[in-house]
Amino acid sequence: MRIGMHHLARLPRWLNLGITLALVGIIGYTDYITGVELSFSVFFLVPISLITLQDRGSGYVIALLSAAVWLVNDLISGTVYTHPLIPYWNATVRLIYFLLHATLLSILTTMLRHERSLARQDPLTTAANWRHFEETAELELQRARQSGQPITLAYLDLDNFKQVNDTLGHAVGDELLQNVVRTLRRATRQQDVIARLGGDEFALLLPGIGSDGIQPVLQRVCRSLHGMFAALKTVAVTASIGAVTFTRIPPTLEEMVQEADNLMYTVKSSGKNQCRHSVWPDPAARASAIPPDGAAADHPKL
Repeated sequence: MRIGMHHLARLPRWLNLGITLALVGIIGYTDYITGVELSFSVFFLVPISLITLQDRGSGYVIALLSAAVWLVNDLISGTVYTHPLIPYWNATVRLIYFLLHATLLSILTTMLRHERSLARQDPLTTAANWRHFEETAELELQRARQSGQPITLAYLDLDNFKQVNDTLGHAVGDELLQNVVRTLRRATRQQDVIARLGGDEFALLLPGIGSDGIQPVLQRVCRSLHGMFAALKTVAVTASIGAVTFTRIPPTLEEMVQEADNLMYTVKSSGKNQCRHSVWPDPAARASAIPPDGAAADHPKL
């Protein structure tokens, strides 16, 4: 049921509205031909719910329309009431019920979307968390296997970040992490995935970018981060980045992350504040350092 509701909410607005109006008409006609002995008013909740999943205001309109259809059926049925205002009272009660249903459903849907969003993103930086990163990466890897396109994974670790928390406080450290994610978003494409894997470690998944196109991207990332870090004059924060372009997709995402992680730790062990790139599984590829000015310096194969 949850999956069904999710797909219904993603229907095109015009299609959703068309289905909703058709359902109101069908239910209203069925209610009319079956007479007053059988009540079909509860079934109006179906079209009301369908449109409310997309827009609460439209849900209110359909609720009003449903109550009006019920009232018309009641009036033309010829039912005799003890007072002429009784059918209008009954229609008002049904309208209130329909409106309450639309309101509560809208509130619940908003809460569920918010909870789903929180479950898929890092609460501090709003970057993807590991769960979201894993789900998205698996889809991208599947596309890459089918299309034969390369994919690049970069692993980023902040150097000397602990000193920021120790000397400037955790509030400054939290703000720095948030700024890192903002900077990465500005330096990458919308379809690229930015994830915080924990602490001061981040991952960048760059679908469709091979060894020929990754260098300007990494240069842009390094320049942007360097400019941001320069504002912290009291602590020398830098970034160590290991980026691996996969021309063939490994069996598991964990293997890809491990390759990028190993390359990143090679950067940290050789002086930090550097970005290295390699190609997997090309046996002739050499890991190369990519400074912001773009002059790649070769290093021994990892």
